[in-house]
Amino acid sequence: MDQPKANLVPGPTVVPQYLLERYTNTFYGSGDLHKECLGTYNSCCSQLEGLLGFQTAKDQGGSIVIMSGEGMVGLWGGLKSVIPWPFQYSTVDGVSKLVEVIGERKYRVLTVGNGVYGCGMREMVEGLRYPNLEVRAVDSAWDQPVDVKKAVEVIRDWQPDLVTMVHCDTPTGTLNSEAVRLVGQACANSEALFYVDVVSSAGAVPVDISGWSIDIGLLGSQKALSLEPSLGIVTVSAKAWKQIEKVNYGGYDALLPFKSLQKSGVFPYTPLWSALDAMQLQLKTIYGAHNELTEQVYKRHEEVAQYCRERVKNMGLKLWWDDQYAGFNSPSVTAIRVPENTTWEELDQKLRKEGVVFGGSYGETANALFRVGHMGTQADMKTVTYALDVLEKVISQK
Repeated sequence: MDQPKANLVPGPTVVPQYLLERYTNTFYGSGDLHKECLGTYNSCCSQLEGLLGFQTAKDQGGSIVIMSGEGMVGLWGGLKSVIPWPFQYSTVDGVSKLVEVIGERKYRVLTVGNGVYGCGMREMVEGLRYPNLEVRAVDSAWDQPVDVKKAVEVIRDWQPDLVTMVHCDTPTGTLNSEAVRLVGQACANSEALFYVDVVSSAGAVPVDISGWSIDIGLLGSQKALSLEPSLGIVTVSAKAWKQIEKVNYGGYDALLPFKSLQKSGVFPYTPLWSALDAMQLQLKTIYGAHNELTEQVYKRHEEVAQYCRERVKNMGLKLWWDDQYAGFNSPSVTAIRVPENTTWEELDQKLRKEGVVFGGSYGETANALFRVGHMGTQADMKTVTYALDVLEKVISQK
């Protein structure tokens, strides 16, 4: 396919040439037969611990899991690893049959959100179709902050077993840092596990897994890390491991088999060694061997995002988050309202003819917004400037 001059879709982001060469020019054997693979895996985990603020959680018995597959493998695996399967096998006359086992109290899940993915977590959980589930939602309008007060009240009164949130809800460019911290605090003061999607924020903005009391933190390789969509990364607290062991789920996307990885040295399936090697190289290249360049990376994302928003407003376009809500804009993505005199489809076609690709949106904002994904390699002032020059030219045409 023809490559655009400026690809600013909010993921997958552009993979740099040195990583493409690493993926294609290196042969990897079986990760289970070579100790170097586990060493690469552990090196990635160690650097991610610092990048994600996970060190305290690790000291308390937590660990990081890196799974083969796009980020969704971690999201689904995280749910199925902590939500009890309500059946067990009973063998009668040599024939095994499923017997439903539901206790007096069903497993309670509270989803908290103010965007496509945060609110969509309810649909994911219900999609499991487990008969032992009760699901409630604290949903806010997608142009409003998370209703933290309501969420904390429900956690206190309803006592859920699992609470879900999304840190950066990409389709609306929403960053929910303070809400995640406060809801995490409420979960820490209860028995609830806290499950948070940090897919589009981790690596581009500060994420504090330990400080925000996140029990299951989920990210992918294809956003701010600018790797191929090949790895799902999950942070697991000691509190979460206890539930995971109790549930004892063992599918491909299960977290439990990784708990014994360090002792056995055997991966639950053939690891994607090439992707692990690329991640190791990328983490050291972008963030420094000891994460010493992390603040510079965050500053670069902030500067590019600020420039993008100022340019867009000077064109007469409107941001999704502005004025008193400007602080909800994520440094990794900017959501812009589609001009009234056109449609997103028409605008997108004109931009693509000029070699510029932005992202549309989803759900109720599908035709109302478009997005500039300035995360990872795309948090580049030259690339964003060129793309915005084209955008300005296109919208000024009659």
